[in-house]
Amino acid sequence: MNIKEQSQDRILFISIIALISFGLFMLFSASWVKSMEITGGESRTFFLVSQMLKLIPAFFIFILLTKINYRRLQFFSPYLLFISFLLLVYTRLQGCDGDSCRWLSIGPISFQTSDIARFSMILFLASYIDNNYKYMQQFVKGIVIPLLVISPIAFMIIIQPDNSTTLILLMIAFTLLFVGGASLIQLATIGVLSVGTIGIFILNEKNYALGRILSFIDPSSSASIGYQSNQALIGLKQGGLTGMGIGESIQKYSYLPETHTDFIFAIIGEEMGFITGSILMLVYYIIFYRAVQISKKSNDIFGIILSIGFGLSITIYAFINIGVVIGIIPVTGVPLPFISYGGSSLIINLMMVAILLNISKAQRKLNVKRWRLRVNA
Repeated sequence: MNIKEQSQDRILFISIIALISFGLFMLFSASWVKSMEITGGESRTFFLVSQMLKLIPAFFIFILLTKINYRRLQFFSPYLLFISFLLLVYTRLQGCDGDSCRWLSIGPISFQTSDIARFSMILFLASYIDNNYKYMQQFVKGIVIPLLVISPIAFMIIIQPDNSTTLILLMIAFTLLFVGGASLIQLATIGVLSVGTIGIFILNEKNYALGRILSFIDPSSSASIGYQSNQALIGLKQGGLTGMGIGESIQKYSYLPETHTDFIFAIIGEEMGFITGSILMLVYYIIFYRAVQISKKSNDIFGIILSIGFGLSITIYAFINIGVVIGIIPVTGVPLPFISYGGSSLIINLMMVAILLNISKAQRKLNVKRWRLRVNA
């Protein structure tokens, strides 16, 4: 296979560096009150320093993935998917923190195993579509087999319980299968059945997700969950068009929980206003747009599907997080990529961007004549 090297996507690279820099800046502003609380007044930078330390291995992995031939990852895709499943099982067996079993702790290091599963699932589907592109219009090989392979991953995530991540992963999976050539009608049918199954699970288990949905419909039905959403909206309203000023947030003074993680966008809106929030959303859109452009310029099926999958993953997480904060989506617990505090999400998202940049600099000749990328339609 011939390879023609070209420059990496500079717009994508600059967008990510800008997001990370802005994220560190806002993380300090959103978290210094919480840092003072947990350190007994000794440090305002606990979360900021912790996040910067997480960036060290993240950037090391990032640089490594921009240098190697991304096609080599295809060989490891089924093994990585299996390892992700084992990690999810071990996370469940390790025990739960309250009502959730999402975090795996190894010594002082903790990470969310569903983030690894998200990366490995996209990698596996890209590899599967690349190897079976001639059969993607068949119901069994194009839909049933790949969904059966990833279903244990989805099952282990939904029993954590983490329904929002399960739905996001299924959304990404169905999109990639459609782009790969699977029938839209068949995918839609399976999709409706899948969502219905998850809905039945939520109703039968009567878990936290049902409470969040009911709270979204009627905020008075749950004081704790409704309180989060209401306080986020109050913060955005106080910020107005241009914000109250950097560091001037009121909500971070223990009024709004999780200001350094899931609800950091509320602090951004409160301190920097609607205009800055809109610019931030534009940056996430640019990331997805560049991912689509990279996929269009690549003639390699594996690279095309990876580009769409990674771009979707980052963008969906971003807009669901923002949707929760502005009150159009029930509370989900999804972080804001590159900005919310957390190591596993940061590392996985940087790995995705590194591979996107890797794909953008390699233009390959496709040895498949009858395969057509649907994003070009």
